[in-house]
Amino acid sequence: MNHRERFVRLFQGKTVDRAPFIDAMGVCNYNSCIDRWKTEGLDINADRKDVQDIVGFDYARGYFIYAKLLFYPEFEISLIKRDGDKTYVRNHWGGVELRKDNSELMPITIEGPVKDRYTWEAVKERLIGNVSERLPKNFADVCKEAQLSDLPVYTGDLPAGFFGALREIMGFENLMYLFYDDPDLLCEILDTLCDLWVNVYSEIQKHVALDYVFIWEDMCNKTGPLISPPLFREFLLSRYKRLTNTLRSNKNNTPLFFVDSDGDERPLVPLWLEGGVDIVFPWETQFGLDIIKVRQDYPTMGMMGGLNKHILEFTREEMDKELEKVPYMLEQGYYIPCLDHGVTNAVSWDNYRYFYARLKELIYKYPPKIQI
Repeated sequence: MNHRERFVRLFQGKTVDRAPFIDAMGVCNYNSCIDRWKTEGLDINADRKDVQDIVGFDYARGYFIYAKLLFYPEFEISLIKRDGDKTYVRNHWGGVELRKDNSELMPITIEGPVKDRYTWEAVKERLIGNVSERLPKNFADVCKEAQLSDLPVYTGDLPAGFFGALREIMGFENLMYLFYDDPDLLCEILDTLCDLWVNVYSEIQKHVALDYVFIWEDMCNKTGPLISPPLFREFLLSRYKRLTNTLRSNKNNTPLFFVDSDGDERPLVPLWLEGGVDIVFPWETQFGLDIIKVRQDYPTMGMMGGLNKHILEFTREEMDKELEKVPYMLEQGYYIPCLDHGVTNAVSWDNYRYFYARLKELIYKYPPKIQI
């Protein structure tokens, strides 16, 4: 069974030999992790790929087919101002981005290019058409390589999510007001995005079979969703259904849809499932999430993650305790164990290797028992 077959069959509830052992969150959050590990035994010339090879991961997330999934042509990146250790930059999606000196954190989008209907009219043409130009210049070669690969083939990712993209287009605060102040404009933007993604993904499907589409949302925090479930149902659900239904009906149909959202995702799970989503990720644990309870509530929902990234900062005994949930989750099927985010530079090279060596043992020892 190759990697591609194993991934798809697992999340379809079919017989597999084991769950995939993958680096779903990336080796680490920060380059300083690698710098630290080089003082603790990692080869001085090693990079993230070398770390993946040493640990023995099957792969990361699969074979990714890149596409430009927001504004095109993109905006010219330009400096707006400097303020002490802060830099404000106009990014390639037209938003104002805050970057801090010597910070390894992702830049924060504090303002989008759309504030009202007037500014929307000025940019919306950049979300329409140009499908072939949004794909890689060597698209034919990419598709051929993807098809020959034994990895799951996917597309999407940041910023392609119905909430995630809205936040980049509007900025968070303006977006929150728009749900109430101008719902007609909000619906027009959502429909334009849905049209764009249906067209781009459908074009990709003409040339290669996609195994999953990655929908990036990041629409929850530790206390729950950033919008209420009723607002999700009113504004987002029908667009989810259109996207998933269309791509599943196309030639080379996409069998799986994957949502990435940090925070407490539980209130949105029923809506994602109704909208055609198969897999939810990464199930952060810091607010007290019980991933076993989630599995019991949703026996056939695809899940990835659910292992506390901070536990790698502590003792082997504490890491072993965190891993006690894994055998049950593996045996239920529909689950790939991985961290709930990339590790921090507080994690030692010895702890990193120990945790993943133990996790790999469990994956091989406890294949799924429940199959359709």
